Amino acid sequence: MEYEETYYGRRIIVTTLQQATGEWKSKAELLDAGGRIPLGGGSDDRYHSEEAARCAALSAATGAIDATRIRKGKP
Repeated sequence: MEYEETYYGRRIIVTTLQQATGEWKSKAELLDAGGRIPLGGGSDDRYHSEEAARCAALSAATGAIDATRIRKGKP
């Protein structure tokens, strides 16, 4: 499934995928100028529920956005 979230005006796409074993994996991408920018290198973590996988990817994405904001300075 794909979910679209917004954090500090940045659009995030979180994708969850159920594995053959029943566990869930996820990844997050930023939407920027119509293109998708992957965040992190992808995760090898597996979760027991889709909600846990979605929350983990969203947390990683918001952390990446916060780190960028800190380096650039808050507007």
